[in-house]
Amino acid sequence: MGDRTFATGRRGFLAGAAALAAAPSVRAEVAAPAAPLAQDAGAFDVCVVGGSCTGVFAAVRAAAAGMRVALVERNYFFGGTATAGFVPVWHSLFSLDGSRRIVGGYTQQVIERLAAKGLATLHDAKNGRSESVHCFFNPAALQDELDWMVQASGVRTFFGASFVAAEVDRPGHVARVVVEDKSGRRAIAAKFFIDCSGDGDLVARAGFETWKPPRERLQAHTLCALVTGVERLRKQHPKFSFDELMKPSSGAKLNHVFQWWAPVPGCPEATMLAATRVSACDPTDADDLTHGMFEARAQLGRIVAAANRVFPTDGPGLQVAAVAPELGLRESRHLCGLYRVTGEDVLSGREYPDVIAKGTYRVDIHEGKGIKFRYLDGREWEMVQDLATGDIKVRNGRWRPEDPNPECYQVPYRSIVPKGSENVLAAGRMLDADREAYGALRVMVNCNQMGEAAGAAAAKAVKERLAAPDAYPGFVSAPT
Repeated sequence: MGDRTFATGRRGFLAGAAALAAAPSVRAEVAAPAAPLAQDAGAFDVCVVGGSCTGVFAAVRAAAAGMRVALVERNYFFGGTATAGFVPVWHSLFSLDGSRRIVGGYTQQVIERLAAKGLATLHDAKNGRSESVHCFFNPAALQDELDWMVQASGVRTFFGASFVAAEVDRPGHVARVVVEDKSGRRAIAAKFFIDCSGDGDLVARAGFETWKPPRERLQAHTLCALVTGVERLRKQHPKFSFDELMKPSSGAKLNHVFQWWAPVPGCPEATMLAATRVSACDPTDADDLTHGMFEARAQLGRIVAAANRVFPTDGPGLQVAAVAPELGLRESRHLCGLYRVTGEDVLSGREYPDVIAKGTYRVDIHEGKGIKFRYLDGREWEMVQDLATGDIKVRNGRWRPEDPNPECYQVPYRSIVPKGSENVLAAGRMLDADREAYGALRVMVNCNQMGEAAGAAAAKAVKERLAAPDAYPGFVSAPT
C-alpha cells in the first residue's frame, strides 16, 4: 500500500475486487440448497449480543439477579478491545484528585483478582491528574477471568456466533435475534435484549434510529501489537524511544506521529505498542474495515522496519510477537437515545438522577490530522500535524481559566435507552453522546459500568414487567 491515503487505497482494493469478480470462472460450483429457517436455540429472560467486557458484565449482572441469560460472541473468547484489541489498560477508578474511589463493581473485582496473581499492575491514584492509569493488565489473564465469571454465573454462551438479524414483533419490541454459527442459523428468543456489539448492530437492525459522523469525522482507529526487543534497543541506543521512532525522519513514511505503549504484566519481555492509525474508516462498512486492517498491518511493518534501520542492534532488534486480531475501534454508529450527553455535561461534571457510570478520563479526540485532549481540571493539550510536510505543532493551554474542578463526570441511563425501545438497551461505546462528550465516555472503564447497569436494568424490567425507559436500576457499580 506504500504511502497511499486510506481513501486511495480503498479505491484500489475495490477495483481489484471488481476485476476478480469479472474474471471467468474456472469451475462451476453446484448451488447449495436454500438455507432452512433459523433453528430454535432456546428461550431466555435476557440475551446479550457482544461478549466484550461490557457484554460479559451485563450478562453476569443479569444472571446474578436470577435471569436465564444468553451471551452471543463472534470470537471464541471474551473481552473485546481489552483482549481482541490488545489494549491492556483501564483508567482511573478514583475521583479527579485521587482521594476517593468512585467506581467499584465488576471492574474493581476483576482488577483485584488479576493483581493478586501478579497479572495486573496498579498505579497510584493520588497524582491529581484525570488521565491517570489505574492499572495495566495481562490480556490473556483477563480472558481467563472472564471465562470464569461467565461459566460460574451459568450464562449460556454462543461462541463463534455472528449476529445476523433481529425479529421485531411490534414497534420497539424484539422477540428473537438470529445468529449464525457452526451449527447453522439459529434463533434466540428472550424477554429483553442488550446490544453490546460496540457498533450498535442490534439496535440498527431492529429498526431503531441511529446516527454516526461522516466517515472523515470518525475518530481514527489503532491496531495494537505485542513487540519484543525494546530493552535491547534501549541498552544499545540510549536515545531510543517510540517518540523518536515515530518522527518523520525515521523513514517509516506515516501520516501521523501519535503512539503510546504499555507493559504486559507477567511478560516482561513483551511491550504493547499502539502506533498505527487508520482514519476515515467506518467500522460498519465491511469494505472499510477490511482495508483498514490491511492498512494498519502495513503501517506496523513500516514502523518495525524503521526501528531496525535507524536503531540497528547486534542481535534481534524490534520484533512483532503478536498482532491484535481486531482493530482497536474508537467510533462508529451511535444510538439515538432518550438523552444525548454533551461536552458541557462532561466537563462541568453534571450530575444526573439516573446515573449509571462515573469517570475522570479526559476528553480524547483522535482526528486524521491530530489529537486534542481536554481535562476536567481545565488543562488542554493539542497536537496537529501538517500531513504534507510532517511538521508537528503542539499547544498546551487551558480551556477553563480557574478552579474549582468537578470531582468526576457521570453517564445517565437515558443515554443507553434507544428512542421508542420497549425491551432493548445498548451499552458501550454506541451510547448517545456528542463529539466532545464521546471522547471521554468511550473508554473501557466507563463502558464496563454501562454494561453492569444494563444487565441490572434488564433483570428489573423482566421481573417487574417494565419497559426499558422505566427500568433504571440505580448506580450498580458503586464502590464497596
